[in-house]
Amino acid sequence: MSKNSTALLLLASLALPTGAFAQSFDLVIANGRVMDPETGFDAVANVGINNGFITEITDQEIAGARVIDASGHVVAPGFIDYHSHAQSEFGHKLYVRDGVTTPLDLEVGAFPVKNFYEYWDGKSFVNYGTNVAHVGARVAVLDGQEPDGRVLYSPALGAAMQDGAKFKTKTFDPLDEGAIIEAIEAELKQGGIGIAYPIGYYTVVGSPELMGVTSLAAKYDVPITTHVRYLAQIPPSGFMGITEMLTIARENDVAMLMHHIPSNCLGLTKQCLDLIDSARANGQKVVGEFYPYQYAGTYVDADYNAPGFEARMGIQASDYKLAATGEPLTNEEFDRLRKEAPGTDLLMYTMKQEYIDEAFARPGVIVGSDGMPWIITDDDGNKLGFTATFDTPYGKANGHARGAGTHAKILRMVREEGTVSLMDAISKMSYEPALFLEDHVPQMKIRGRVQEGSAADITIFDPETVTDNSTPKIGENSLPSTGIPYVVVNGQVVVDDSVVQNIPAGVAIRNALAN
Repeated sequence: MSKNSTALLLLASLALPTGAFAQSFDLVIANGRVMDPETGFDAVANVGINNGFITEITDQEIAGARVIDASGHVVAPGFIDYHSHAQSEFGHKLYVRDGVTTPLDLEVGAFPVKNFYEYWDGKSFVNYGTNVAHVGARVAVLDGQEPDGRVLYSPALGAAMQDGAKFKTKTFDPLDEGAIIEAIEAELKQGGIGIAYPIGYYTVVGSPELMGVTSLAAKYDVPITTHVRYLAQIPPSGFMGITEMLTIARENDVAMLMHHIPSNCLGLTKQCLDLIDSARANGQKVVGEFYPYQYAGTYVDADYNAPGFEARMGIQASDYKLAATGEPLTNEEFDRLRKEAPGTDLLMYTMKQEYIDEAFARPGVIVGSDGMPWIITDDDGNKLGFTATFDTPYGKANGHARGAGTHAKILRMVREEGTVSLMDAISKMSYEPALFLEDHVPQMKIRGRVQEGSAADITIFDPETVTDNSTPKIGENSLPSTGIPYVVVNGQVVVDDSVVQNIPAGVAIRNALAN
């Protein structure tokens, strides 16, 4: 070897960091209790992150451009929520404070989906995505209104509801089916994750239409999701609605997510979950979902709120409250709103804790918040619009507390009740949702896990203090969770010492665009 070569090797060795092969990371999460539901890994370790991915998990000390000391905290996969209607910066801000890195709207979806993805492109601090809205296709075809694709209650959908929309009043007509199928297929070609059937809100739709549309899910190898017909525990019941959709999914051989089982089945929750278990045992890919609240979000003119709700759900008018003010309804006020303001948002107290506990303890049932849009009101409770922005102060928007506190409440239930293990609870909020979609959307194969090679979507929480703070009270239902001081989305620290950073860290979760 020449003298020059020897000198070059000496200079190179001097330039290396201490420990010749030590690696420096963009971000290190140190000393945390790392929990990975897929592998069962549960140990204090250091996590190294580079270029948005977890590249090392080790018990050895590692260095990084930034180090977060997670001592005394759990380092978990970022939570994945497939039931998010709070698709706004304010809604996303509450979600990340609750540990959610991927809030998707799979229950209602969007129409057209292109508008949804274009809106969030390059500016979302969480991962974002949506299903194709079957209801949106019906509104477009039957009512001639095109929803804007970005928000759940678009002006077009609101106008259609006020006008006695055909999408929710016209019974099945084979002459409509071709145009509806064509409209949905166009949106699947735009990368929609799957097809959403929130038919609890338009129960007139015919089963043959659902069967025909679901053939598209089989054709494009995408899942379906459903809010089943009949919020009732007497015939026609939620149990009947689940039976219908299980049949449609089975006959088309497609995967299915069934939203908020206790909310639809009420006193038949155990029987509904048993039915889903039986379908799974017979080879169907189907998962159930629940949220941990005894009251649900709805609106006045939903089918299940029609006269006779007392017998169907076992509640009275006073069990409904105006979402904007918290004021309970009377029979007279309910009748007035049906005529004058059918789109008025309500909270309804329908569920018992035993229904929630049954779903939480059941394998194969995941968590979904069903977080609703956040409403800005005046001092009299009059709706000013869905205008909450990133800078809207916490507590100044009205909606359902589950859009702010679902996941922290689950973690608090683990701590206080102990009936479900912490690992199982984390799995229901991260790995199991990812597992449901990963065969259809490859991006989910690298989410819901804390493993080398996974996307660095990470939630860091204190298991001894994490808690929800949102309540049904006006001024308190949009209070953020606490005890989750850091949340990482694709390697970027989006919640930093409990402060949300409005940075474009999120990526689109979608299927490939068709030519």
